[in-house]
Amino acid sequence: MDFAMTQDGQERFDASTRRKTMLRNSWTTVLILLALAALVAVGGCSNPKPEPPGNAIKNELEGAPDWVFKDCRDYWDDDKAEERICAVGSAGSTANIAMARSAAVGRGRTEIARQLNLKVQALLKDYQANVTGGGQFGKAADDEQYVSDTSKQITDMSLAGSRMADSWVSNSGTLYALVELDLETFKKSLAEMQALDAQVRAFVEANAAKAFQDLDKAVAKERGETPQPE
Repeated sequence: MDFAMTQDGQERFDASTRRKTMLRNSWTTVLILLALAALVAVGGCSNPKPEPPGNAIKNELEGAPDWVFKDCRDYWDDDKAEERICAVGSAGSTANIAMARSAAVGRGRTEIARQLNLKVQALLKDYQANVTGGGQFGKAADDEQYVSDTSKQITDMSLAGSRMADSWVSNSGTLYALVELDLETFKKSLAEMQALDAQVRAFVEANAAKAFQDLDKAVAKERGETPQPE
C-alpha cells in the first residue's frame, strides 16, 4: 500500500512538472513572438523610402560655394582668373581630416595635371612643327616619344607649385578642395628646368598665357558656358 501511495504521488508530481513546463514554454513562445513583432515594427520605422537622387544631391551641396559645383574660377574676383588652371577634388567622410584633405588635394592635382599635360603636348607639337617645317613632324616614333616625355617632365615639375586655395565640407562630411596652379608659378617652374632645351623652354613660356586661356575656354565649352572675350 505504501508503494501504491508513493507511485500515485510520483505521478501527481510528474503531471504537475509537465504542466509547469508547458506553461513556461508557452510564455517563452509568447515573449519570442512579441520580440519579433517589436523588431519588425522598429525596422519598418527605421527604413524609410529612399530619398530621390535629386534631393540627395541638393542636400549634399546645401550651402556650398559656387566653385564646388559651378566654375572653380568663380572663387577669384580679380582680372587674372584666366591665368590660372584650377580643379576641385573631393574625399569621402573620415575621422582623419588630414587624410581627407590630402586625398582631395591629390585628386584636384590629378585633374590639373591632365589639363596641363594636354596643353603642353600641343605646345611642344607646335614648336616641333615650326622647327621642322611642319611636314614630317609626328610621323616618327621619336617625335611622339619626345613630346610625351617632355610634357610629362614639365607637368610633374609644375605641379609642385600647385596649392589648395580653399576647402569646404558638405553635410555628409565629404571634403572638397579647390586646387590651383597660376601662370607665374608655371613660368617659374619652367625657368628652374635647366635640363630642358633652352629654345623649347622659351617657346613654351612665351605661349603659356595663351595656353592657359585656351584651357579656360575649353573648360567653359565643356560646361556649356560662353567663353570670356579676349
